[in-house]
Amino acid sequence: MTEEKTNRRAQKSLSGAARNRNFLMLWTGQSISRVGTQITQLALPLTAAMLLHGSPLQVSAMTAIEFLPALLFGPIAGVWVDRLDGRQILIWTDIGRFLSLGSIPAAYVFGVLNFPILYTATFLTGLMSIIYDSAYQVLLPNLVDGEQLLDANSKLQMSQSIARGSGPALGGTMVQWLSAPVAVAVDAISYLASAVTAVLIKMPRKGTKPPPRPFFGEIVEGIRAIVTHPVRWRLSAAEATDNFFGSGMIALYAVFATRDLGLSAFLTGLVFAVGPLGAITASIVLSRSGRQDLPKETIIIGVLIRALGFLLAPIATGSTVTITILLCIGQILSQAGLTTLAPASVTWRQVITPNHLLGRVLSSGMTLQYGTIPVGALFAGWLGELFGIRTALAVSAAGVFCTCLWLLGTHNPETAAPDQRTHTDAAGAGHEERHDTAPSEQSPKP
Repeated sequence: MTEEKTNRRAQKSLSGAARNRNFLMLWTGQSISRVGTQITQLALPLTAAMLLHGSPLQVSAMTAIEFLPALLFGPIAGVWVDRLDGRQILIWTDIGRFLSLGSIPAAYVFGVLNFPILYTATFLTGLMSIIYDSAYQVLLPNLVDGEQLLDANSKLQMSQSIARGSGPALGGTMVQWLSAPVAVAVDAISYLASAVTAVLIKMPRKGTKPPPRPFFGEIVEGIRAIVTHPVRWRLSAAEATDNFFGSGMIALYAVFATRDLGLSAFLTGLVFAVGPLGAITASIVLSRSGRQDLPKETIIIGVLIRALGFLLAPIATGSTVTITILLCIGQILSQAGLTTLAPASVTWRQVITPNHLLGRVLSSGMTLQYGTIPVGALFAGWLGELFGIRTALAVSAAGVFCTCLWLLGTHNPETAAPDQRTHTDAAGAGHEERHDTAPSEQSPKP
């Protein structure tokens, strides 16, 4: 009987999220825009380097500018997300990203492209991305059934992992055969396509939101909701730790593969290209047998798989074939681990956080998480300078292993749907609060 219930629940989760029209619209838009974003990750630096003849400092400054909005406006963006309509936020931030990135090829066509324009477009795109990312995660529990939340998050993470594997290759091809501004234009159009899919989302009826309080007070409430909650602050610390050490691995990986291990550019690209296989596999496993009521165990398993994949890089040695195989296995494992831990972490936070606080909790958490990325990359580079890149990668892999230590002492949440839960507000109110969100629109069940 227990096995039959488990199979029935897995079947419901698998078919439900995939057949939910509203989720499909969100998933489609996300998948298109994520590929475009990864194309731009390569095209923008090449635009700065090849067309504007930028110095290394000018080119690398774009990465810092991209993450700067998260550090400056994360908590503020969370207040907007909690106050405003989530679907409208998706539409207008996509349109804003279309306009900001579209200004780059337009400026190139008119012969006025320069670094101020490039930096401004990068900053505005980063700002709207932090708002968009918070808004869709707040919106998601209202679009799918509570039991399908982990499955939905895993599908979104899978699309992101696939985009990371395919986007740079597509971007390189476009830059080679067309031009860097054309590649940026393709990304801009992808955001417009994402806006169209957001328009097609039909929002369920929602309860009345609490009346807005002073803006600064709401920012403080969002931060307090993280630091005073026994699980939320640990999740934020774990994600920040993973980003800190993971960014070091990512920053040095290609250099290590080509310079230290002697792989060609083709083989290095092949290593990155096979990574999404792990993401697809992990997403399928989570859809069929993932336990939404066991996020702690799911995250720990994901961390261990991801760290093991990272560890294969610094221990790789031998012939070119052996090294390539080890690195490919490592990429598959690291992507599988990320697609296991990230959806479980997001789902856990969505389940335990009241709807009216979720935007601020997510955005404030992103400020901490994104802030560790440039610091972690610099730390790994410093280690590489002192002790060699192989040692720096080994330290990064060991650091990712330590991520799961933050979860010691936590307890899994009660298995209640996000629209049916009763919470004690950890922001300091100490009163129970019920969510008044209506069930999501679902397709007929088979």
